[in-house]
Amino acid sequence: MEDSTMPSSCNFLKDPLSIGDLIGPGTTFEINTNFDEGFSNDIFDELNLGSDEEDDEKTSIDRSTLVSPWTKTFDELRKQMVEVNEHIYKKITQPGLPEEGEVPLNARVCIRYNAYWEGEGAPFDSSFLRGSSYHFYTGRNEVIEGLEAAVRTMYRGEQAQFVISYHLLFREFGCPPRIKPRADGLFIIELVSFNLVGDLDADQKLTEEERGKYATVIDKIREVHLKGLDFFGQSLYKNACRAFEKAVSMLNSCHLANEQEEKEQAAFLLKLYTNLAVCYNKTNTPAKACIMCKEIRQLTNNKPSCKALFQEGRALLLLGEYERARTLLIRAQNMEPQNDDISKEMKLLEERYARYKANERSIWTKAMGIVKKKEGDKSANANEAQNIFEQEMAELMENFKHNLDLNNFNLPPGLTKAEICTVDELAKKMELKLTLSPLDNATYTLSKVIKAT
Repeated sequence: MEDSTMPSSCNFLKDPLSIGDLIGPGTTFEINTNFDEGFSNDIFDELNLGSDEEDDEKTSIDRSTLVSPWTKTFDELRKQMVEVNEHIYKKITQPGLPEEGEVPLNARVCIRYNAYWEGEGAPFDSSFLRGSSYHFYTGRNEVIEGLEAAVRTMYRGEQAQFVISYHLLFREFGCPPRIKPRADGLFIIELVSFNLVGDLDADQKLTEEERGKYATVIDKIREVHLKGLDFFGQSLYKNACRAFEKAVSMLNSCHLANEQEEKEQAAFLLKLYTNLAVCYNKTNTPAKACIMCKEIRQLTNNKPSCKALFQEGRALLLLGEYERARTLLIRAQNMEPQNDDISKEMKLLEERYARYKANERSIWTKAMGIVKKKEGDKSANANEAQNIFEQEMAELMENFKHNLDLNNFNLPPGLTKAEICTVDELAKKMELKLTLSPLDNATYTLSKVIKAT
């Protein structure tokens, strides 16, 4: 609302006072979790197909948006608002989405807000001034009582103005000199998103008998699953893995009473395996992601979704299995031709594969050079030749070990048994693996050891 009495300029705080600072020491803190602000309870939105880009980036501030839209008395403003209760008045400036209901208890909330004292044009606190959104959990006393109570009346996407009484802010005495006694506040809030949090230890509330029954354990499994989603939303991918793994274990331990429960179990397992494939790729454990994709294939009669194909293709790409990765990504692309994530992954694959072939040619050339030099050096005695071979092979294997684009390398033919033994000893020292092809007893392959995490 425009007003001719609005001051032409405002002195904005350089380091704005945070609401959390006023709760008390040790009661709250803010962490920039860098996660998608559109985070919802739909699994295909939360665990996105493939993008690693984060959306909660700090942006430049338009300071005109920080100026209070109201400079008259709060009593006059209350007359234009709806009374929520005796301490909170509300005016909706942009309706939200009522389908999901208002913000519940035990939810992780993402908001943007400005907060003003009566008669002041500059905010005493602002998430916009800090250049990021603000996240907190409902029901945990992490923010002042009035702010949570106001947010609890909102729908996702809603924007609203609230006049909140000092009874739900900083009480009778305030916090002089920055906060006057009995100071009411104007809060302009946008509810970006919220999602239920869940409980990682929900199963602890079950008896041994209840743990084995699907009907009694399924609600606890959903709680553990929700906690995994919450971890994922905070980019705590290893924690998310543990939550989803626990949900899988609980689900597989259930006794199923009928065909309907079997169908529900299979559908939930499919969701959890897909979540785990995403998280394992996020935590750079692609071998585990491939195992999850194998489980998905079994559950779907070898007809995985586009999402599962993409995650398996990404895992194989991380493992250096370029041909297999390309096959799966092409299948995924045929299912969703307009999907940008798949197009980006295909481009990344082609770039890495080109580097792989170039590096493979380079190392192969060096290896063949070692063999030819060995064969052509007739003047050196056996011990000297063996020492030269060992030094040059050690250098080649060291280059291979630190080449991120190569996971496997076939040794050139023509090596003696003694030379193979030398390579094997070097491989053990360098934590590489030397294997003999089961199809060709003359082909030896060096590979990198993938350590479990």
